Amino acid sequence: MENRRTFLGLAAAALLPVGLEAQGSAPPAQNTASPLGVIARHPLTGALEGYEVVLSRSAMRYFPGTSTPVHSHPGVVLAYVLEGHVRFAINNEPERVVSPGDTFFEPLGAVHTTSGSTGADETTRILVFEVRPKAQA
Repeated sequence: MENRRTFLGLAAAALLPVGLEAQGSAPPAQNTASPLGVIARHPLTGALEGYEVVLSRSAMRYFPGTSTPVHSHPGVVLAYVLEGHVRFAINNEPERVVSPGDTFFEPLGAVHTTSGSTGADETTRILVFEVRPKAQA
């Protein structure tokens, strides 16, 4: 329960405007109704001008011992496990299993070296909160 409060608190704090003058200057958040992918995208202003907050949903199903390709993200990532168990590691650290209701964090510049479900018959669903440079149009 503490992880859920921490995640929701951090997500809410990041969505707050940097200053009162920023409230009216940012365009409204974009929202898509797709079950997977981007749920909302919100440009940041003030001291965080040039960055955006992206909230997305992801689902994974991999055979035991397999993973997504090694990759990195352009910003920081905080993820909340909604369903299933996630195998997770960054920067070649030992793999750990993240259970439903728990979170994992990828700091700026981290290399995501392990990512996947714990079994082929288990779908893992995660909610991903990312602060990153605005996408180039």
